[in-house]
Amino acid sequence: MTLAVILMTMMAFLAACGGSGTNQPQTPQSKVGGDLAVGLNSDVVTLDPLKSTALVDRQVMLNIYDTLVRIDAQNQIQPDLATSWTQPNAKELDFTLRTDVKFQDGTPFNADAVVFNISRILSTPASPRYSELSSVKSVQAIDASHVRFNLKRAFSPLLATLTDRSGMILSPTAIQKLGANLGNEPTDAGSGPFVFSEWIKSDHLTIKRNPHYWQKDAQGIALPYLSSVKYRPITNESVEFSNLQTGAIQASDTVGATNVATARSSSNLIYKQIPGLSFYGMMLNTKVAPFNDVNVRQAVAWGVNKEEIVSNVLKGLGSVAQGPIPPSSWAFNKDFAPYTYSVDKAKAALAKSGKNSVTFTLSISSGSPALTQQAQFIQSELQPAGITVNIKQEPFATLLSDTSDHNFVAALLGWSGRPDPDGNMYSYFHTGGGNNNMQYSNPQVDKLLEDARATTDQQTRTTDYQQAEQQIMVDVPYVFIYHGNAIQATTTKVKNFTILPTTIMNFSNVYLGQ
Repeated sequence: MTLAVILMTMMAFLAACGGSGTNQPQTPQSKVGGDLAVGLNSDVVTLDPLKSTALVDRQVMLNIYDTLVRIDAQNQIQPDLATSWTQPNAKELDFTLRTDVKFQDGTPFNADAVVFNISRILSTPASPRYSELSSVKSVQAIDASHVRFNLKRAFSPLLATLTDRSGMILSPTAIQKLGANLGNEPTDAGSGPFVFSEWIKSDHLTIKRNPHYWQKDAQGIALPYLSSVKYRPITNESVEFSNLQTGAIQASDTVGATNVATARSSSNLIYKQIPGLSFYGMMLNTKVAPFNDVNVRQAVAWGVNKEEIVSNVLKGLGSVAQGPIPPSSWAFNKDFAPYTYSVDKAKAALAKSGKNSVTFTLSISSGSPALTQQAQFIQSELQPAGITVNIKQEPFATLLSDTSDHNFVAALLGWSGRPDPDGNMYSYFHTGGGNNNMQYSNPQVDKLLEDARATTDQQTRTTDYQQAEQQIMVDVPYVFIYHGNAIQATTTKVKNFTILPTTIMNFSNVYLGQ
């Protein structure tokens, strides 16, 4: 055998074996497979979009359920189950639907399925989704692949609303079969890239690859690539980060402020951060003492040092909030700053209530050192103004239940945010809104939010939202503290992972590499 033949044989052998593996390109088929472990900052509450109010639920649901339309990384609305849409007039919106989709139970996705899901929301006033779609009168199937939304009035945020829980389309057959168990075990209920597998509460929730998913990548390989995703609830953000460092999980939904510098500098991790859509702060129950008095609410707003919390608790990872509209929104008012920290103004507002001191209980989710620290800062900041805060810790699901039932005085809870300002304001601050656990009601705010829905002119909408925001801040049903960032942290093995302003971790295109 000649030297040339020997060399050629060795080269062929190395190519077949992949050589050292360090410089070999990833082939399309080699992306397929692998099990991903993901950390969540709390356990999932429900997988029924009709009932859900928690971001953590959406992290799972948006990987097992498709929506009519979706939001991309640039906050633009893109087709999903609907391929296109037209608006014949201000009170009608028509969708053309995909014809190549089946639910995981084998039943077809079609216009009747859309009608079933939207009608389910419209017939359930107690659902948080109801106020999101309160401008929708009815929905009808034109034929199998076309559906029409009939509106009570013009409804400009509708498309943005349908990118999330209100636009999730589940199998009607599965909904009827599962009944009340849908929220705990939605077996074969979706049409998304992953199928629900099992949920051992407080331990893990697993979803597995949908072998019949309708999307393919550019090379024609069926998505998703991953075989499974296992979510693990880890309420302590430092413990979650430690699990990420050791590889016990490969992706994390949050990184505590004290760990960000390490995440950024680690050669084994990938850390990404972009401006988010969220707001965080304190809900105040306006129907119970002491917060049934607007003067007391204003006293708390003056007495919380937001800058101190952002600087010391968040380590600068976020921006001070002056209302529900974040800096990333087109409706943001950069010159609006109604409350700055002032013990004197807090005392003066409290004096208007006829009191020199008040005490209230602040409910927070248990298990998070960062949340506990934030509550302690609030407690310390309000004390000089004569406001005593008693901190009550409870499991996240219990906290959501208590606030939903108005069984609270104040609660430290935030909102992950939506691409349209309506999604940050209507359900929270309109009378009877699905997330208005503060029981806040102001006819002027109601009208401004309704008017903003009924026009497509962005400048008019901006004016309406900013005026509504100003009145909300006068009434103080919620003490806004900060706007958060969308954060993504993974090990270097996690590939093709797009960070979204919504903070949702979409795994349909993710694969594991070396």
